[in-house]
Amino acid sequence: IADYDDPEMAASGLAASGRGLSMNQVAIMKTRSLRVRKSAEKKAKKPAVSWDDLFTPASDLRNITDSLFTNWINLMLLALPVAIASHYLAWPAIIVFIFNVIAIVPLALLLGEITEDLAIRFGDVWGGLINATFGNVVEMILSIVLLMKGLTTVVSTSLIGSILSNLLLVIGCCFFVGGLNFKHQTFSSGASKANVSLLFMSCIAVLLPSMISYSNGHKDPEKEDEQVKQISHIIALVLTGMYLCYLYFQLVTHNHVFISVSDNRVTNREEEEEEEEEEPQYSMLGALMLMTMTTVVVAFCSEYLSGSIEEVSKKSGLSLSFIGMIILPIAGNACEHITAVLVAAKDKMDLAIAVGVGSSIQIAIFVYPFVVLVGWAMGVDFTLKLNLFDVMVVCVSVVLAAFVTMDGNSHWFTGLMLIATYILVAITYFYG
Repeated sequence: IADYDDPEMAASGLAASGRGLSMNQVAIMKTRSLRVRKSAEKKAKKPAVSWDDLFTPASDLRNITDSLFTNWINLMLLALPVAIASHYLAWPAIIVFIFNVIAIVPLALLLGEITEDLAIRFGDVWGGLINATFGNVVEMILSIVLLMKGLTTVVSTSLIGSILSNLLLVIGCCFFVGGLNFKHQTFSSGASKANVSLLFMSCIAVLLPSMISYSNGHKDPEKEDEQVKQISHIIALVLTGMYLCYLYFQLVTHNHVFISVSDNRVTNREEEEEEEEEEPQYSMLGALMLMTMTTVVVAFCSEYLSGSIEEVSKKSGLSLSFIGMIILPIAGNACEHITAVLVAAKDKMDLAIAVGVGSSIQIAIFVYPFVVLVGWAMGVDFTLKLNLFDVMVVCVSVVLAAFVTMDGNSHWFTGLMLIATYILVAITYFYG
């Protein structure tokens, strides 16, 4: 192994063991070294980007058509023209709400596919950054639109609901469905510890402004509200900085911690040669144009959706908290949820955990603080303060998720336990 040149595996500690290397470790290191060299040679031979690669309208049109007609979820796009028409024709609010919720589901899927396509083009580090930044763009757009309407309760509950749906419902379904196919499944315990620690930090971040009123005995409500705003703005800045540090930790300095166990398996030379490097489907300008157009359509659907929420709540009897906590998160993350469950069924648990827990982290320490800062810039009083029941639900859910993911093992019963917990939360908000 004198020519071993994979810095990631060297950093992981295999090469530095004082007890020497086993034959399996040597084989793994040599295999990964060959992968690194092969990848470097391909990049060196790759020509500069030509105009044909920069923009290929015919190929982009063909690829987007294939993408739309090969996934049954895209049938929901048939609801898009009805959703737009229902707003301009002043149809009942419940119809506007339902059709716009349905239309957002395939739009979120399409946006995710385009983002992943751009990520492939820019490599592992920048690609991971693009995925992390734009992975929850639907939630960000919807939250900002709701904030402009003054529906701060729906904004906070929808963001908290997204965290809960990912931690309890998505991870629960992944463990349950995967456990039906495999007796035991494993994933990176190191990544789980880092993720859970960040979620605990986010719990502290919402606890502090929510509990400050108990430190001064409710003596001066106006002063208390001002303190909550100032504390929330500072915490939002700190959390955003922590999110950037987390990305650097995950993508650069300690990316080996987040590598799937299956990625370190020993494979023979023939299998290695058969593996093909993933190529982007769309041209650069084509992907950017598609992302822009999809984002604009999502923004309009979010606008129509937000305008109907209050009337739907009054006529249906559903509380704004239930709509924000349960309905909107499930609709906005439906495609992400399905993807996570499908990969878990194939025993790709690290990817499933990355989708579920990773999305929760993005919302907790990036999207939520970002919306608070946007509200600050807009002059809207939106803070990290939650009512005590919401704080309790979030903290207890994070504790439960920590217990079931900390050891890096899962089976169907732990999944069923998480799903049951989410059902209990949903029932409580339905009657609350």
